[in-house]
Amino acid sequence: MSFSKEIVEDALVACGRSCCICHKFCGVRIETHHLKPKHLGGDDSFENCIPLCFDCHAEVEHYNNNHPRGRKFSEGELRKHRDNWYSMVRELNTPLPRHENSVHVIQAVNGKGNMVAGRDLNIVTERVVKKTVVQTDPGGKHISNTTARKILELVNEYIDIYTAAEKDSQRAAKRIWSSLKKEFDVTTYKEISSDDSDRAIQWLHAQIAMARPKIRRKAPERWKQSFYKPIYARANELGMSKEELYAIAQTRLELKKPVGSLKDLTQKNLEKLHHIMIGEVNKSKRGD
Repeated sequence: MSFSKEIVEDALVACGRSCCICHKFCGVRIETHHLKPKHLGGDDSFENCIPLCFDCHAEVEHYNNNHPRGRKFSEGELRKHRDNWYSMVRELNTPLPRHENSVHVIQAVNGKGNMVAGRDLNIVTERVVKKTVVQTDPGGKHISNTTARKILELVNEYIDIYTAAEKDSQRAAKRIWSSLKKEFDVTTYKEISSDDSDRAIQWLHAQIAMARPKIRRKAPERWKQSFYKPIYARANELGMSKEELYAIAQTRLELKKPVGSLKDLTQKNLEKLHHIMIGEVNKSKRGD
């Protein structure tokens, strides 16, 4: 017997369809795993379920006890991974606090008897007279949804670098979120001022740049891939086509052969091109 449809749906919503260990967004490429195996007395409850990507599920499931190598994932460790990630997803989806000029709706609730709150919590009340304030985004004061998605994308890229470097991805996630909130003096990234939108993106790019050297030797292909997106992004910012970008690469890097893809470049030339494109964008902003 496996988890029910309702349990799986609740788990996928709680994790945001991202792996609870590596935090990679999986979409449909995600599986649910029993924290305590069925043959050891585990049940099919929500509390015994952890969503994992295919790769992490294979790591957790296929450990050979007869020929032990490395450290096996324990039930307690998996539970902490799961609970910490669920908590982070909840934080990312926490509504913004209400400000003075924000629109709000007030609903009066009257009744007598029981109120059910949460999953299994039952609160008995004699009479309920309560006002519920539904908060909305004040708009114009904080980052847009587009910027918020970009921030999440860059944070995941930062975490992926640490994962590729065989570092603790959970610790990396806590570090980057904590540093981001401290840098902009907010309790959640959604509170970042709209005036700081560009600076927040630039700050995260800088954090990624500082993290890149960790994978240059351990994961050279992943290191190269981390440059593709920012190079193309700067080319788009300048209104360049791929062909124009490749032509600049060939000329400025003094290459003998035409460039057909960024994958054709060596590590050294890829890093050089990245700095060249940063310089071109800065010159464009200065009006040079």
